[in-house]
Amino acid sequence: MSQNVPSNKPRFLSLIILALLGGLVAGVLGEIVTRVYIFKDFSVPYLSGDLNVADLGANQTNLVIRNPQKVVVSADAKISETLGSLRPSLVGVFKALDSKNQSTSTPGYYSLEQPLFIGAVITADGWIVASIPTDLKKDFNPKNYMAITSDRKVYVIDELSTLKNLPSDLLIFHLANANNLAIIKMAARTDLSSGQSLLIINKPAVAWPATLIDLQKTSSASSGNSGVQSSDSFDGQLLVSALGGPFKNSLVFDLAGNLSALIGAAGNITPAFAYSSYWQSLISPAISVGRPSLGVNYLDLSVVSPLGLNLSAGALLYPSGTQAAVLKNSPAQTAGLAAGDVISWVNNQEVNASNDLADLIAGYQPGDKITLTYRRGGVDRTIDVKLGEAK
Repeated sequence: MSQNVPSNKPRFLSLIILALLGGLVAGVLGEIVTRVYIFKDFSVPYLSGDLNVADLGANQTNLVIRNPQKVVVSADAKISETLGSLRPSLVGVFKALDSKNQSTSTPGYYSLEQPLFIGAVITADGWIVASIPTDLKKDFNPKNYMAITSDRKVYVIDELSTLKNLPSDLLIFHLANANNLAIIKMAARTDLSSGQSLLIINKPAVAWPATLIDLQKTSSASSGNSGVQSSDSFDGQLLVSALGGPFKNSLVFDLAGNLSALIGAAGNITPAFAYSSYWQSLISPAISVGRPSLGVNYLDLSVVSPLGLNLSAGALLYPSGTQAAVLKNSPAQTAGLAAGDVISWVNNQEVNASNDLADLIAGYQPGDKITLTYRRGGVDRTIDVKLGEAK
């Protein structure tokens, strides 16, 4: 007669599984204790999808990221990275030393961290833009100054730009025998947004963090109704929040390394895109240095609310005193625009509180063709316009 003997296999498998689970838990707890009490790393492993590169210590020299969900870089690390990328495109300007007439009171060297002012490279063959202190610009003679790049190359300044109507503190000059210089990129109007992080720089290796608050108009159309603006004039300034620092005659960059603005001697912060025609004329001499012209006066519907019009964005073509809403013989009139039309798009950019019509037009050149979307009688239409040159 056979007898059934209970099998010990299920119990043995259960013990193995419990032992494995116990070992896994012990390993995780051991790693946490080691990280906290030995390496002083208080982040919680396995529970966070974020990796903060700035937290890596000397004991974590090898970093391998496989399919990361997110990599978080601290502000300090990003600022340092941006400064490093900008240095090849910045030059310091110094009073030229006279090797023949040295004295004990005059050092025989250039202090690279203390230039009189700095400039940004705008063409590979040596054109530089800078905001120069007023006392220097009054009698700025190129032969009395030298420019030094981040790789310690010394250049003679051989030419000043002949461009007319440059803003009072703006100086454009040329470095003799320069070639293959690293060009700075200009921020477009669409690259600027409220709350954006910026860097203010007036020394080669020093930057002050700042925040863009707004792009503010300083005046309305020159004649007529308050609030009416012209598409052909740009008189806006950036409003920037920053703590401390001698910010006059400085350059302003975004964290992508684009030149966003220049600060004058009076502290006025003018966006770089307002000077786009100057930059382009140096890159291609055939391009006109005039401002682009659409030829309309308008109300910004993001800040005014006309009777009978229920729109919160766009540019309502509107007369200003003796000036018509659409100027005679202007590109807008040639294209068929009329008073009462509401321009809502310029190419693929919406006209709204963040994108004023004049700001958008300022980003183009005379002769450029643009597509406008506008509303007339409740119907949206599109029209192509060739921009003229503002007088």
